[in-house]
Amino acid sequence: MAELGQAAGYGNNSTAQNVFAFYTDQALSAPIKYYAYDGGTFPTTGSAETTTNTILAGTAGNSNISMICLVDTTNAAPSSAWKPASPTGGEANPNRLKGTTNYVEQDGSNLTAASRATFNMVIEIPSDVTTASTMTFDLTVEYSYTGTAPSPEFQFNNEDPGTGTEGTPDWDSITQDTYGIKHTRAGVTYPDLYANIPESGTEDTAEGHATD
Repeated sequence: MAELGQAAGYGNNSTAQNVFAFYTDQALSAPIKYYAYDGGTFPTTGSAETTTNTILAGTAGNSNISMICLVDTTNAAPSSAWKPASPTGGEANPNRLKGTTNYVEQDGSNLTAASRATFNMVIEIPSDVTTASTMTFDLTVEYSYTGTAPSPEFQFNNEDPGTGTEGTPDWDSITQDTYGIKHTRAGVTYPDLYANIPESGTEDTAEGHATD
């Protein structure tokens, strides 16, 4: 049967460093970059990438900015309430993601073989989003390498309470085209906005995966 995994420390108001990860089995030659594009059909060329879906274009309720917030935590854990109120043009950490207009670059050294870049994210949903709104998106990673091509993957920290070593990440893979991240509304941030930002001490579910 299928069940929801729990990404430990997911969301804003979290200082967790190990929540989601980009894993590479081979060394990279530059820091990775996180971008968001319209979901549905994964782009095969740069010209096919668009950012017109509601989740990236925003609504009047959030002053027409991207709803996707991401912070790179590779070099250090984030501060509490790291979600940016507005996007920064180009690269910033944290930032709201919208194609190459607003994106996040990994902090720290280039990834070596069998290593991870870690990050956290949240989606802030304005109250004027409707059932007709287009809310799908692809989180994409740009990476560079020399030599052997890597076989990268997304992972999440499924650190189950009471199992394993407390505080040690339990990394589970997110299989492309099979699993994803489920973002859940959790409360109100400021007037007119509803968000999936957990309050302190809460844990949201993320990423459905199969289990026996």
